[in-house]
Amino acid sequence: MNKKALRDLLILLGIIIIAAIGARYLGSGETLSDYAKKNPEAAGVLNEAGSYSGTDSSESGKESGSSSGGSVLESSGQALSPVAQSESSEATENSSKEKGVSDSADRSTITPQNSSTNSTTATASSSPASGTTAAASSSPSEDTDSSPVSVSTTSTERTTYMDGFYYEPISNDIFRRISGISYPVDCKVSLDDLRYLSLLYNDFNGDTRTGELICNKDIAQDVIEIFYELYKSGYQIESVKLIDEFGGDDTASMLANNTSCFNYRVVAGTTRLSNHARGLAIDINPFYNPYITYNKDGSVNISPAGSEAYADRSSSFPYKIDDNDLACKLFKSRGFTWGGDWNSVKDYQHFERPQ
Repeated sequence: MNKKALRDLLILLGIIIIAAIGARYLGSGETLSDYAKKNPEAAGVLNEAGSYSGTDSSESGKESGSSSGGSVLESSGQALSPVAQSESSEATENSSKEKGVSDSADRSTITPQNSSTNSTTATASSSPASGTTAAASSSPSEDTDSSPVSVSTTSTERTTYMDGFYYEPISNDIFRRISGISYPVDCKVSLDDLRYLSLLYNDFNGDTRTGELICNKDIAQDVIEIFYELYKSGYQIESVKLIDEFGGDDTASMLANNTSCFNYRVVAGTTRLSNHARGLAIDINPFYNPYITYNKDGSVNISPAGSEAYADRSSSFPYKIDDNDLACKLFKSRGFTWGGDWNSVKDYQHFERPQ
């Protein structure tokens, strides 16, 4: 190599070295990595939120980045720089770890529904006599939230005496039917002390019907047995419906000759709670077996109105309850008293268990 060529090469190397030193000085010692971090829009670096960390990134870019699950640059086909790829991978890994922790925490705070409770609620509220469906009670919380008292819905507590004759605790369905009617908001009787009865009876045409009663749990077994004996013997009863079907109105129920039991009310003309209020009294065919009170002036009051013809118990007529009546014998044999034996008043429809 001649001297001229060697000199030119040295001059070129010198220029390169000087240029490199100058660039280093002008860049204040920044590396490519430093530059990339400070100028992400040029280097393609995303922040943790999935958007450019530069101040000129747009809202549309944020939405696009977050909704696609990847970077804007990847979706647009631009290649990430090595630094951007490294930091993006790290951010993705951290995000995945955080999501895993969050998912785990969410799962740990979820209380699984008790399947046995749901099954119990649906089963208990599907009594054939209530005319309701299990779907009506598919939300236990709603149930619990709407009831001011504790309601038992465990179908396994049902006691079946014979086909068509059973009793069980008050279900949510039944409570909804009686709440504010026979079971008012100021009722002092616990629902736990009551039982819902479904039974069969012979109506005045001799046809088999399904009836409903609510009574005190202490007499439920006796009552279901009595009505089974009445049904088996062909004893006729015109109607056996919850008094709630008559708005809780005892007079309306008697006028319909309806046989009923529980109704949280006072004795007519007094402020004293009736034994019906505790589910310990039952009225049978009340229109033909009226309630009679005697006044000091010798007059009498007969209830319900229109049943005066049946106040004369010396007369013979159908559905009359007396000492020879099967219902009277069955109730008395199980420790019930009959209102027809009372002195100051006569309540021929009425049987109650003394407490």
